[in-house]
Formats: sequence, structure tokens, C-alpha cells
Amino acid sequence: MKNMLNTLLSSGLPKLTSFGVRVGLSISLFAFTCCAFAQINLVPNWSFEDTAFCATANNPILVAPPWFSANYATPDVYSMELTEPCAVAMDTTEFIGIVCYQGPFDGIRFAGAYQWLQDHELKEYMEVQLTSPLEVGHTYKVSMEISFPECYRFAIDRIGAYFSQDTVFDPDLVDMGALPVTPQAQFHDPGFYTNTTDWIHLVDTIVADGGERYMVIGSFTDEATTNVFAVSGNMAEAAYYYFDAIEVVDITNPESISEGLLIVSDPTGLGLLWPGAHRIDRVVLWDMMGRVVMEEDIVGQERTTIAIPQALANGTYVVQVFSGRQVANARWTRM
Repeated sequence: MKNMLNTLLSSGLPKLTSFGVRVGLSISLFAFTCCAFAQINLVPNWSFEDTAFCATANNPILVAPPWFSANYATPDVYSMELTEPCAVAMDTTEFIGIVCYQGPFDGIRFAGAYQWLQDHELKEYMEVQLTSPLEVGHTYKVSMEISFPECYRFAIDRIGAYFSQDTVFDPDLVDMGALPVTPQAQFHDPGFYTNTTDWIHLVDTIVADGGERYMVIGSFTDEATTNVFAVSGNMAEAAYYYFDAIEVVDITNPESISEGLLIVSDPTGLGLLWPGAHRIDRVVLWDMMGRVVMEEDIVGQERTTIAIPQALANGTYVVQVFSGRQVANARWTRM
């Protein structure tokens, strides 16, 4: 990354206004407090703290096992440790620390990867094997923190996480472009991810097909179809992001029935269909920051309709329904 960044910044350094440590101070909690079940992160080395193979790794991401690259591109690992960093040292007296400084969200290390490069097909992907496979029909919260370095000119509006039963690897040594897969978790900001001061919290929910053991993080659109936004004053002609605190958490109650909750069309409100449930007793609506925005006790059948508050903002929500001690979840987007 350092050699490429030197090339991209050959036209000069951006104007710097502060060398203070930039650490995200906000932590989003997404705990379903109504239910007492453990939330275990399935991502090993979730904040890239554990390092190894410092002298022998042939790809920078390999110093933070079990993370690896999904092609021959070279995602980076950064460290606040300056004497023996086992990564790229984030030193404010050297090039990277001067032009692209960032403090970690968690611990002393974090990762970084190219998401887009002007006039080139270059995508860097970070891949990891989860500590256990995803279970069929279970709902998982996928989240991470990202940061946009002020030395890069182009921001993007979409990042994804793809889950597969086997490893994903593109062996093309020349065109290390977009992987030909569709990520199940997709993080999208129509205003683009341009915050160069704070860590940006990304979160989405997925329902597993079952058996997915590997997760790949990156941009899954090619150079021509990736939406980019040029940030004034930034120099490097690429989109590059830092990554930290990556989580995959099962938010399905162990007593959930196998049949999933379905969102059905209903002009009078939010239509819910829960096949196999005796009745729906209660509905809870969560926003993607883990906050309860609506909660209602009802006496319904397996199909029911609830009224949506007019003040509820457009966006994606998690709908959670209860029938006795059984629980089911579904994702719903209000347009």
C-alpha cells in the first residue's frame, strides 16, 4: 500500500489541519434486551489485534491470521505500536502517519483496503473463516467500523460482506477486479462514506442459507459501475478505507420456530405472516442502530397487521415477533 500511495500522491500532499488521534467515540448496541440469549461474535481476530508471521508473510493481511486475501491484491494492517508493529506503523513522523493518520476503533491495530482505483480494475478483499458455520434460517447481525482517510480523493457509497460455504479466491494476477458474487450483507449510504474524522458504523442483517463458513469484505462492483464521489482537496486518485471491529452475531432466539416470519403486502399497515405459529402476541420494531422504535402487544393469529406510526422514517428495520416463548425475525424496509 505504501508504494502505491506514494505514486497516487505524487502531485503533492494534502493540507493537514490536525494530527490528533481520531477515535470513534460512539458505540451502537444491538442487543435484544427482551430476550436472554448470548451474542457471540463469530469473527476471529475481529479487530486484527493478534499478529503472526511478521517476517515471512507474503501478503500484508496475513500478519493478522486467520484473515487472508480473496485475490492476489494486498490489503494492509496498521498498528499504533511503532517499535515492533508487525504491520504498517501509524507513525506521525513518517509518510503514512502524516498524510493518512487514523487511530484504531478498538485495540491498537486495524486493516485497510482499496475499494476502487481510477481507470484500473483493482479490488482488495479481506476474507476470514468464521468460528462456526451459519445455521439455516438463523438471522445474523453483520457489522463493522470503517473510516475514510483524508489523503484519498474518492469515496464510495456501498460496501458488502459475502458469505460462502467454501473459500473464495480469484487467481487472476493481472485484473484483480470485482469478485463475481453478490454479497448478502450490503451497507449503503446514498450520501457516500466521506467522514474523515470518525469511525463510521455499518450494520445489516442477513438470514443464512446454512453452512456458510467464510466471509469476504469489500466492494463487489467493477470499476465502471462503482459509484464514487470526488472529495475536494484530497489527492490520491482512489477509494481506500480502514476497517475495524468486524462482527457477525446470531440474533435468533434459540427457541425460534423453523418457519420464518414473512412480511406481506397490506395497504393498511405492516402485514405479518408467521407460518406455524399459534398466534402473534407481541411485535417489536428495531432500527439498524439497535434501538426499539415501536413495541406493541397484540392478540392476533398467525397473520396480523399492525399500524405504522406516521413519523417513522424511511429505512431498514428488524421486525421481531413473539408467540409465547417462540421468536422470529425478519428485515423490513420502509420506502
